[in-house]
Amino acid sequence: MINKFFFCLIILMMTHCGYQPIYSKKDNSNLMIGNVDLEGDIRIGRQVKSLLNLDKQKDKVSKYSLKLIIDEIKKPVAKNSSGNISTYKMTINVRAIINEGEEMIKDKIFKASFTYNNMENKFDLSEYQKNIRFNLINKISEEILFFLNLK
Repeated sequence: MINKFFFCLIILMMTHCGYQPIYSKKDNSNLMIGNVDLEGDIRIGRQVKSLLNLDKQKDKVSKYSLKLIIDEIKKPVAKNSSGNISTYKMTINVRAIINEGEEMIKDKIFKASFTYNNMENKFDLSEYQKNIRFNLINKISEEILFFLNLK
């Protein structure tokens, strides 16, 4: 009975103390981006752009533009004794450039990589690579959000 009381008290205090998770808001309140240009791997660029939620700001006038240059590299890392590839490494590089008019304000390169084993079933390997790509894109998108929110 006393444990339930303390549990309820802690829950009540947590809801009224102003506690808010860090990732609960994914908006770019410090920097309004008007235009986003994508170069390189457009498919990954569209995913990054949608995760950044920059489409909702098109109706607001902004003097800042964002350019994303995306590159995905998948290369073999190791081979087994028979000469077949046993391990791959997938790396996604995103260069984010913020411009104010024609002047470059910020420039940073974001990189995420993951090493994984080869699979016999090529369909399973393809699905696994899609999952890895999605996770790397999410990681880079979070880093870009922090970069955009810094003044």
